[in-house]
Amino acid sequence: MINRMFKGVALCGALWALNGFAEECKGVVLYSDGNDNGQMIETGRSFPELPEWKANWGNLGNMVPPYIRLSGIKNVQGDWKGLLSFSQLPLHVDGGVLRIKVRSTQNAKFGIWLKGTTSESGAYYAELTANKNHSLKIPLATLGVTGTFDVVNVGVGLFQVPQYQYTTLFIDDIEFSCAKNHASVESSSSVAWDNEDETPWKYEFSNADASSPSREARLLPALESEYSAVYSPQERALLISKTGADFLVSGLEHLKIVNSISATEMTAKKSRLTWYDNLYSVVRNRLRENVVANPKQLYFEAEAIAANSDYTVIPLLVADLDYAYGMCANSTCDSNQIFNAHLLTAGIPTSFVRGSKVSLVLDPYFIVTKQRALPTISVCVSGSCRSIQSNGRLELEFPSSGLQTIVVKMKNGDRSVEQKLFVEVK
Repeated sequence: MINRMFKGVALCGALWALNGFAEECKGVVLYSDGNDNGQMIETGRSFPELPEWKANWGNLGNMVPPYIRLSGIKNVQGDWKGLLSFSQLPLHVDGGVLRIKVRSTQNAKFGIWLKGTTSESGAYYAELTANKNHSLKIPLATLGVTGTFDVVNVGVGLFQVPQYQYTTLFIDDIEFSCAKNHASVESSSSVAWDNEDETPWKYEFSNADASSPSREARLLPALESEYSAVYSPQERALLISKTGADFLVSGLEHLKIVNSISATEMTAKKSRLTWYDNLYSVVRNRLRENVVANPKQLYFEAEAIAANSDYTVIPLLVADLDYAYGMCANSTCDSNQIFNAHLLTAGIPTSFVRGSKVSLVLDPYFIVTKQRALPTISVCVSGSCRSIQSNGRLELEFPSSGLQTIVVKMKNGDRSVEQKLFVEVK
């Protein structure tokens, strides 16, 4: 802790000393002491598990918690890669070095690279010795960055990880030594803005039929596989004889779904996953195949669009589904009773947005339903509510940075739901 305090004092002193020279480059810390939750972009992620942003596995030499932890195991040998996003990004760097502290529980080949607005840098590789800290100091020229560069994401990876080997990668103290200023949204024109008319990133609406179970891949290189089905063919046949529902979940899963939709408080990170988790609970408990569009495909596509727009254009995810759930029919629970239920829910594929003004788009491509009539939807921010139509765009303006609430009101026939989504404004 004392070392951490001295490090913070030294950094503050250095920044203070440079304050009078606006055009001089200065050090910018992306992550240290768990100062930023960050986010790993789902598009292209091949790490087996999502990051833990404030892990505490005790003091690991000069790596003091909290730090980032990336773990997992796969049944095949391969590369694990992902793009990290932090609140300080995008960042305008001009030479200098990239510092990062890494540690692996296994001998591993570690790689790091930078994603810019229009291209990616080269990668730097280091051989990590198991359970040993490596403080890397990487000249940007080594990455092929010889001039100014707008960094949008930092890519990290472990390469040729053996099969059936559980591996953990710890990361801490990520810092650029020479940043002149934060890259403005305007300077990232190829990602978030159009130079010709200075309008927001052009979202292209699809001609998808929301009730169709099929979707074409849009930004992802291939279609995602379906969630693994819970029921065997024999179990399906038995259950289909008892219910006409397409999906049958447990009573516990049903309560979890209801509670998540009615929650009045939630972290932005948990809110981001609510739509995905609820659809996972329902669709994996399917009794029939090819009933609705694959929610996993839609969620990852929506996340890719948000990332491509630098989190200024956010697709609204919607589900409008009938399902059933089973509950004990008596005190001994030796038999089950099946009840009908309905899932009407919304979600967004990110825990944060970039800036106080954000475009929310409603595209039938991102609606999971069997209904021909789509729900009517209105969206409220700071008490101001406006409706959004299918294939429509709604400009949201948040009052300040930090955790903000988006209220989504949905109605279809006699069903209506009011749901709170939570997002961090950066």
